[in-house]
Amino acid sequence: MRVCFLAGELGRSGGAATIRSYADGLRERGFQVDLVDPGAVPAGVEPYDVAIATWWPTALELWAVPARRRALFLQSVESRFYEERHYFERLAAEEVLALPVAFVTVAGWIRELLAELRPDAPCDVVRGGVDKEVFERPHTPRSGPLRVLVEGQPSMWFKGVHEALGAVRAMAEPAEVTVVAGQPEDAGEVAARVVGGLDADGMARLYADHDVVVKLSRVESLGLAPIEAAHAGTPAVVTPYTGHDEHVVHGRNGLVVGFDDEPGTARALDRLARDPGLLERLSDGARESARDWPSHADAAEAFAAAVQGIAERPPPDAEGALAPLARASRRRLELTREHARQDAWFRHAFADATEHIEELNHALGELRAILAAKDRQIEEIRSERAYRAAVRVRRLLPGGDR
Repeated sequence: MRVCFLAGELGRSGGAATIRSYADGLRERGFQVDLVDPGAVPAGVEPYDVAIATWWPTALELWAVPARRRALFLQSVESRFYEERHYFERLAAEEVLALPVAFVTVAGWIRELLAELRPDAPCDVVRGGVDKEVFERPHTPRSGPLRVLVEGQPSMWFKGVHEALGAVRAMAEPAEVTVVAGQPEDAGEVAARVVGGLDADGMARLYADHDVVVKLSRVESLGLAPIEAAHAGTPAVVTPYTGHDEHVVHGRNGLVVGFDDEPGTARALDRLARDPGLLERLSDGARESARDWPSHADAAEAFAAAVQGIAERPPPDAEGALAPLARASRRRLELTREHARQDAWFRHAFADATEHIEELNHALGELRAILAAKDRQIEEIRSERAYRAAVRVRRLLPGGDR
């Protein structure tokens, strides 16, 4: 079977590593796999059995690739990665959910969402696997302050790294904190030790050398770091981001704290620092829950089965996608019009403010000219002989020198 991934540039992110892993897994199982740059689809290529988009911009290029079946590997609801000011990116990322394709995703909550938005579209869930031989290892015993590992890229607004560091600083008990980031060179100003660019073995050692992983993300698809850490017996403190409940059970293998709750997070960490028994129970629970998590081989097998099913099933009915596509198109048009109206209002308000500022500056210039003229008149008066004589007489009078 011939499969292509529309992948573009594959960096060092966890999502890119997952794509490479599944491409290798398909090859190991006899699939012919190409990683194709969406902007460089070769002409005259034989149709693929399945073409798989991996990110919303690549989904828009799916029909530029000759293929019998088309799918979207959805590692998250990608519009949520953008802040509100990224208006057009959010709209475009949402619209790809209305395409007439099959979906493969990484978490049950995404399948539930798609079932509401696109009940006509087939969707398989393939949870990201963990290399058990690498991540299952003894935990380094604690012999001092609580060792806290904050996971996430500090420069990404939704990862909550700075909030996590604030909670560690607010602890009453002593703690040592390390931040692990995918791109430590782009971490920015971080008041902590930052490491990153680690291979699987390096990450496994880092998990085993810490007592707790802290992940206070606002946006996640699943959150693989707490799952990997659990294989080394390291529990997690997490916010209730989407996907956390597929692994973290409060009080069993980790603790769940609220969003924007620095005092509550600090208290949770202080509990772990003060109560070795609690930390040990959560560590045991983490190892126990990790046993049921799929391995790399399990995930690769499930992904291959999903791709095989997409190739064998009839393609999704385009009719089922027309209504969502029409709604998405109408919504984009309405929001674009509203955006244009707001833009026009702000431009008009800015022009009015600029004109008013220019009038005030002109009036200020006139006042300065009047004051300068008055100053010159005063200097002229002070320079006259009669004025100087009057000043000398006044000084001769009793009390005149005051």
